[in-house]
Amino acid sequence: MSISKTTLRPTLQQYMHTAVRQSLNRANYSTSSELLSIANKYCSDSKKEECRQGDYEAYLAVSFFPSHLRDTQLAIRAFNVEIASIRENVSNPTIGKMRMQFWKDTIDNVYKVNKREAKGINSGKPPQQPIALALAESLKHTQLSSMWFKRIITERTTNLDDHQFMTIQDMETYSENTATSVLYLQLESLGLRDVQADHAISHMGKMMGITTFLRSFPFHLGQKRSVLPAQITAKYGISQEDLFRQGQVEGLEDAIFEVATAANDQLLTARSMLETVPQQAFPVLLAAVPYIKYLEKLEKANFNVFDPSLQRKDWKLPLSLWNAYRKHTI
Repeated sequence: MSISKTTLRPTLQQYMHTAVRQSLNRANYSTSSELLSIANKYCSDSKKEECRQGDYEAYLAVSFFPSHLRDTQLAIRAFNVEIASIRENVSNPTIGKMRMQFWKDTIDNVYKVNKREAKGINSGKPPQQPIALALAESLKHTQLSSMWFKRIITERTTNLDDHQFMTIQDMETYSENTATSVLYLQLESLGLRDVQADHAISHMGKMMGITTFLRSFPFHLGQKRSVLPAQITAKYGISQEDLFRQGQVEGLEDAIFEVATAANDQLLTARSMLETVPQQAFPVLLAAVPYIKYLEKLEKANFNVFDPSLQRKDWKLPLSLWNAYRKHTI
């Protein structure tokens, strides 16, 4: 991730928020369908912006969901992007916690309105925020559990203070509460309640979360953050000061190898369960393909996270996703 992109991200998001708020204000007397159109456009546009910022993979994976559920996937993903980007878009953790609290209240209000509407009670409108509007519409035809949204918010809130993970198990817990929760929401949107799918997705989400830390390692290092567990840095004699000052230090590749191995173990466990997972759940599992590709490239780079080849966009990814979907293999 280049410095220029990181610098521009808040400006782009602020511009989009302002534009959508103006649209919503102009639509005060418009129909609900017009408001929903604005909200869905925002979620779609924010995913397109995210593609330019490096999450091209998630946008591609949405295409494999049934067409009538794609707006729901975009709403879920837009929510995840919004929560994940708070850390980079605030000047201090206190402001970040205020924004997280706003989203907790917003989710509560969305579900409150939906519950009352289901009983035939006119309880007004959901919060006039584009992602909230899109999620409110999704709840009319899908059953999404509010606990997954809240779990994402809670875990992201605890991470605002940039505390270092102590063990790989801590990374797995964080990944379970963030990446896996997004996958659970997508699974629920398909109307599936399946224990085997839940187990496979749990392990796949942990793999994705751990791999995300490896992919973003150079970026976090530039922000003076260490995403490697303290247990691992101590094991290989890696000093945070040396890491921040030099980047590539002795023992780092061994440390990266151990963390990548933990991610791969989660992948192998998930793969061992695939035969028992309903085929309808496969669009959710496709989200793992880009992370698997990254682990493969990292191995070829001898676990050097600074290798330039890891920063290149995989132009074969659409084909890889299609082949995985067609063969039902990850």
